[in-house]
Amino acid sequence: MGRFIGGNIGRAITIVADKVATSGIYNLSDQYWHRKQDKWKEPPLNISGGVIYTPGNGYRYHTFTAGSHILEVTFSPGGAGGTMELLSVGAGGREVGPYRGGSGGGGVVHHTQFPWTVGTQYTINVAGGTTTNGNGADTTITHPNGTLTAKGGGQGGNFSPASSGQPGGSGGGEQDSGQGVGSGIQPSQNGPWTPQTGFNQWGSNGGPGRNTGAYHSGGGGGAGEIGGQAYAPSTDASGGYGGRGVPISGFEYPLIGLAPIDNAAEANSPTNNHYGGGGAGWGYQEQPGGAARYRAYGGGGAGSPKPESIPVNGTDGLGGGGAPGGNGGSGILVIRYPY
Repeated sequence: MGRFIGGNIGRAITIVADKVATSGIYNLSDQYWHRKQDKWKEPPLNISGGVIYTPGNGYRYHTFTAGSHILEVTFSPGGAGGTMELLSVGAGGREVGPYRGGSGGGGVVHHTQFPWTVGTQYTINVAGGTTTNGNGADTTITHPNGTLTAKGGGQGGNFSPASSGQPGGSGGGEQDSGQGVGSGIQPSQNGPWTPQTGFNQWGSNGGPGRNTGAYHSGGGGGAGEIGGQAYAPSTDASGGYGGRGVPISGFEYPLIGLAPIDNAAEANSPTNNHYGGGGAGWGYQEQPGGAARYRAYGGGGAGSPKPESIPVNGTDGLGGGGAPGGNGGSGILVIRYPY
C-alpha cells in the first residue's frame, strides 16, 4: 500500500490553503511539496496566561491585571525560543488628606524583544492600587536574565509631620519649598536588561512646592514628564500639575481591554496610550489654576480642592499617581506578538 503525504498509510489528506496543517507525520519533503503549492501554514505560537485579545491588527495580546499570574509559551512553530513585546507599569502612589505633594506615577518598562523559551514559566506580579499612604507597589516578571521590575510611584511630601517627596518609579511632589522632591528611580533599575536592544524604561522626579507652611504643593512626577511646580504663593493658588505619562504605541487602551479615556475632563490620554501619569499637588483652588489640564496623561489624579465631578484617584491599569485624597492607580503588564 502506498504512503501518502503526512506519513499516513492508505488514505490521502486534503490540503486546504490558509488552514493549519492536518495531523500526521510531515517530513521535510512533504513540507517542501506543500510550500511549493503555497498550501502550508505553520501552527500559531501558543502562549498561556492572562486575558487574551486578538483585535485584528496583526497581534495577539495577553493582559495581566492586579495579582499573581503565570506566563508560559507552550508551543512555538519556529523552534525553542523567540521574542515578544512587553509593557509593564507599576502602581501609582497614594495620598491622604490636604497639604501634600502629588504622588508619582508608576514606572514604565517597554521591551520590544523580550526573550522567551518554550516550556519556561514566567511568574508575574502586577501591582494593585495603593489605598493607604505610601509608595505604589512594583510590577515584576521573573526571568533567567533577572527579574524585570516596574517600580511603584513615590508618595508626595507632607506638611505635618514634615516629610519630603519619596523616590519611586516616578517621584512624589514636594509640599513646602526646601523639603525636597522625590526622585524618579525607574531609569536606574533593571541593570541586566538596560544594554539589550529594544529595552526602554521611564520615570521622572516630582515637582517643587512653594512657600513655607501648609500651602500649595508640587505635582508628582510622570513617566514622561517632571511634576509641575506649585503656582506662586497666594491664598487662592493651585498645586502643581502631575507629570504626564509616556505614550506606548501599539498598546492603545481598547486593544488590551481598557476603556478609551480621552475626554477633556479626564484628559488621561488624547491618543489612548499614555501610562504612568503623576498626581497633582494640593492647593487652595482647583488645579491647575485656570489651565485646561485637569489630569496628567497616563492616569494621574486631579488636584484638590476640586469639583466632585473630577476624580482624584489615579486610574487603574495605567499606574496613575493619586492626588491628595486619592488612591494610586493599579499597574498592568501586557505582552503582544504577531498573530
